[in-house]
Amino acid sequence: MRLRRIAFSISLLIVFVAALKGYTLAQNPPTPTFGPIVGGPTAVSTTLAPTSVTPAPAGVTTAPTVAGPTVTATAAATASATPLPTLRADLMGIQADANFEQGRWFTLVDRMSFMGFKWLKIQLNWKILEPTKGSFASQWKVLIDNSVYAGRRGFKIMLAIAAAPDWARPANVRGNLDGPPANPQDLVDFVNAVLSQFPLQYVNAIEIWNEANIAREWTGAPLDGKTYVIYFNAAYKAIRARSGDIVVITAGPAPTGDGNGALNDRTWISQVYAAGLPLSDPNLGIGIHPYGWANPPDAHCCASPSKGWDNDRSFFFLDSITDYRQIMLKNNHAAGKLWATEFGWATFQGLHVKSHQNGPAAMPPSDPGLAWMNKLTEDQQAQYIVQAFALAQMGDLATFMGPMILWNLNFSLFVDYINADKPSLPEAGYSVLDSDTFPRPAYNLLQAAPKK
Repeated sequence: MRLRRIAFSISLLIVFVAALKGYTLAQNPPTPTFGPIVGGPTAVSTTLAPTSVTPAPAGVTTAPTVAGPTVTATAAATASATPLPTLRADLMGIQADANFEQGRWFTLVDRMSFMGFKWLKIQLNWKILEPTKGSFASQWKVLIDNSVYAGRRGFKIMLAIAAAPDWARPANVRGNLDGPPANPQDLVDFVNAVLSQFPLQYVNAIEIWNEANIAREWTGAPLDGKTYVIYFNAAYKAIRARSGDIVVITAGPAPTGDGNGALNDRTWISQVYAAGLPLSDPNLGIGIHPYGWANPPDAHCCASPSKGWDNDRSFFFLDSITDYRQIMLKNNHAAGKLWATEFGWATFQGLHVKSHQNGPAAMPPSDPGLAWMNKLTEDQQAQYIVQAFALAQMGDLATFMGPMILWNLNFSLFVDYINADKPSLPEAGYSVLDSDTFPRPAYNLLQAAPKK
């Protein structure tokens, strides 16, 4: 009960302080400039999940190798009889869209600060920020200023670079999905612009690209790890020419199978290693996106009978991490660190349009391929996220897992991302804030977990 009163009091304090400072809770924020991959292995058959909210699948045929804490989330986001795990704040972060005017951004940084995380990831959408060579859009200065403010508030900043502008891409793919530039030097030039204009005392890590194993992010170049490394190494050298301390991270691949514009993430990471990385650099990070769909973070493949999205190792948080680690070891990179630059669980239960108090309920996405989003309650979402952080910080995983960045803070705030009369967009289901920035159970449980 004491934690319940503390969480409630903090929520009231945030709203009160925001009112005193004249902040406006985001109702009509700008359009976001990026989004996640929320699909699954394209070559794996699945059974559609029920449209009503039901408990997560429990059928697991192999016992977990790492015991995880058991926490129970409630609407007030406190643990019941089982104490919450003590977590390392320096290994915890969250991704936020930072393209907000100052007052709204201050409110969001307050929200993140109360969670007790130390990392903030901001993705730089190159095609939006540099629409013509050497000319930068207005969002450029907004992102610089907002990154500096968050850095001064004590956050370590991870920047992620993705999506080349059309002027830099091969002529035959301009306007078609996203992809790399035709000439890696254009990427180097953009990286140098970032290094020149973002104060480097606040830039602690840079991820080079996003999910480069799928055509949605890598159209216009061969879809393989060898080609990606050409771009990575060029950007890496530019960063190292300016700083030896910034952690340079390979693109986290989408967990997926082969086919339909995708290359299996395990294959892709193996190809990246084979192409040659600076493995002796202690500030090299291997990016991963170990999503868990609707499966618990300590579960293993595979359920029998399948209930959907539980019949391939790519659907399981812990199996993906284990497989990635084995690839590292096979490539003599035992000292390396896996950086989970995206992870999370989604649910639309409890999301509202405009107001958490009297706004209508959000309609989940209608795509049958996203029906797994209807499996979890918001309390299960909260429990799984806290448990995943704890798993990565204990036992053998703690020896090779770097920081983990939760996807996401605030995509629920964007216009038309949450709707009552038409399908909402999948990104909003991952958010730990409701559409008026009111904390969801996942936010509150993460805030309540003690940090060290």
